[in-house]
Amino acid sequence: MIDVNSKYYPYIKSQEAFYTLSGTEFLPRKICNYIIDAPNGEYTPKDDNNYPRCKLWKYLYYDGAKPLNNALPTIEQKMSVVFDPDAPENPPTDKGYRLIPQIYTKQSQTVGQTRIHVYMGRSVPSRDDLSVCIAVIFDIYTHYKYELNTKTDEYSRCFAIEQAIIEAFHGVNMDGVGTFFLSKSKHPDCGSNVIFDGDTNVGRRLTMAFEIATTESGRDYDNLPFFNGEPNIRTI
Repeated sequence: MIDVNSKYYPYIKSQEAFYTLSGTEFLPRKICNYIIDAPNGEYTPKDDNNYPRCKLWKYLYYDGAKPLNNALPTIEQKMSVVFDPDAPENPPTDKGYRLIPQIYTKQSQTVGQTRIHVYMGRSVPSRDDLSVCIAVIFDIYTHYKYELNTKTDEYSRCFAIEQAIIEAFHGVNMDGVGTFFLSKSKHPDCGSNVIFDGDTNVGRRLTMAFEIATTESGRDYDNLPFFNGEPNIRTI
């Protein structure tokens, strides 16, 4: 008899050990919040260039030479450059919007600026039916006059931002939902390349994989599939 309280009524879910993508709807917000790196309780972001998100923000926020010599932007400064969909053409400061959690905005750009668009790409299921990888795409743009003006050994601003993103994300497990990889064995779209908007902005497109494994388990653990062929480890 089928339980009338089942989420799948009137049908039976016969494969309990498969992923459901539950929780991934929050992923774009989590990625954006992670990049913002806001103070939280006892946690305060360090103004230390050995920390990748610190480097990222300095390259993103400061347009002039030697951006890493500047102070880490405050949370108020960071939030002032996060895209506001309620005021798409009216950023609160002359810095404009610089962190944009969607693929495109038809905003008015009256001055040169650096910006990052971050959005979700293709979803590619694995061959073993137990995981799926979602592409996370970072489009990094800067005005051509800022790309090479750092006056440091980190010659390309966009490439330096790309490096900071890889360092900040690669291998990081986000809240138990899944893990970021830069590996074509995880997602065929992984990698980076140059991009150009056809006008005054040059940049880099970085694609990373976010791997989500099984999120539900069956009641009979003896029937669950083995993990990577290991005879003593079951996937749950």
